[in-house]
Amino acid sequence: MNNRPAFSSSLIQPKTLAGLLVVLSVLAMTACSSIPDRPEWLNNPESAYPAATHLSATGSADDRQRASDRAISNLAKIFEVSVQERSTDFSSAQMNAGPGQLQITNEQRVTRAVSTETQQVLQGARVVEYWDDNNNPGRVHALAVLAKQPAASRFRQSILTSDREIKDLIRYASVTANNPISALNALKRARSAQIQRDQLNENLMIVADGQGVIGQYDQAAVDTLIRNALGTLPITVQADDPSVKAELQRALTRLGVKTVAQSDYVLRGLSDLAPVSEQQGWFWLRGSYELMLQYQETVLAKKRWPVKISAAEPGLLQQRARDELNQTLPGHVFELLSSDPGLPGPFAGGKL
Repeated sequence: MNNRPAFSSSLIQPKTLAGLLVVLSVLAMTACSSIPDRPEWLNNPESAYPAATHLSATGSADDRQRASDRAISNLAKIFEVSVQERSTDFSSAQMNAGPGQLQITNEQRVTRAVSTETQQVLQGARVVEYWDDNNNPGRVHALAVLAKQPAASRFRQSILTSDREIKDLIRYASVTANNPISALNALKRARSAQIQRDQLNENLMIVADGQGVIGQYDQAAVDTLIRNALGTLPITVQADDPSVKAELQRALTRLGVKTVAQSDYVLRGLSDLAPVSEQQGWFWLRGSYELMLQYQETVLAKKRWPVKISAAEPGLLQQRARDELNQTLPGHVFELLSSDPGLPGPFAGGKL
């Protein structure tokens, strides 16, 4: 009978055991060194650049350039989700009749956009870190940052410039303008400047911990000035087509403009529509509409736009044309009334 002793670790020679431990240690170190540590900023960008002083965002792609572009783009989205252009659309004005009064109200369209100022401030953004993900070969991560203090200073300076422009335009419309059209043109430009100013202030609050700059005006105040100016402008309406004349009068009423039998200001409407045509089972009405604003014998502004209406039945074309005209005409009329009349003055030609 073979009485061989059972295997025991004690039979391993000390030198052999020490050698095995060294080999295992080397293998472990090699394995660890082949997997670089995942940077903390990848999941928490603020760990590298504190939120108190910087905005930060990450991006990833298959190469450094695209990873960098995506990081900058994600940084822009911090502004993009906060900047809103609240613009009263006079073409969607509605007239509500109440007991013994007429009230002009305006719908608001809210659209999101990154303003030009936002794009400018992002020029100060920079990519400060890259990381190549060996677990996902070819994948590159980038970290983009933007210092808050310099961005806030630029926004404040732009806001102050806008405030001066708005104040000058409103003063010109209220005091200096030598006719209602020039005044409306200045107020329309003040309204655009106010929208831009509001966007700047939203951007400022992002980089200044919610601290914006209070202005003398807001958009509601400028809109009120525009409506008041429109209400003091009496206009006579003339048109070759009774239906176009009726739509023009309705559009002016929706804007708060008084229509009178005789005035130095005349709004003329002209429809130039081709005969109904048929193509592939559809009936088409094509042509154009033209508006012209005159002061006595002087033409102040013209506006022309195409018409293209289709319907399955020819009898529906005229009604659809009237519906489209009713929807778009107030906007065209407002643009015409607030256009630059080309008269002398510090704001003529769109220049300060």
